[in-house]
Amino acid sequence: MEVRRTLPFLVLLGLSAAGLSEKPIACDPNALSGSQRERHRALGEELRAAVAGRVELANGYTLVLDLDRLPPDAAGFPFCVVEVAEWVDLESRCCPFLEFGIEVPAKGRVVRLRLTGGKGVKPFLRTELGLLDEGASRGERRD
Repeated sequence: MEVRRTLPFLVLLGLSAAGLSEKPIACDPNALSGSQRERHRALGEELRAAVAGRVELANGYTLVLDLDRLPPDAAGFPFCVVEVAEWVDLESRCCPFLEFGIEVPAKGRVVRLRLTGGKGVKPFLRTELGLLDEGASRGERRD
């Protein structure tokens, strides 16, 4: 008889646990300090300027970044994959539901930044992130 009382609870518990595997699309504005937020914003502007194309994926996008589109930093150094990784680090703190991948082909001046996630992440990326502007759509293709 005890099994009959606990079985519905276990089934509900199992369903709840299965639902937890999908991370909710919710940003945490408190995940970054003021200076980190400013750095994130500045890096985001640079990345937007570097977008040379995008590839639509089933669960997100890959952005093709041409780092030669960006001016050198204040010290005269070229923008590089280190700044892309820094933006990814900051973005992953405030948007933990996103998954990232950085690919650096042979010469390293073109970087592919993959942004993916669960259900609903593509509309979020299109409307909220701002890296998918209309200028990038000229190089868009679907995979």
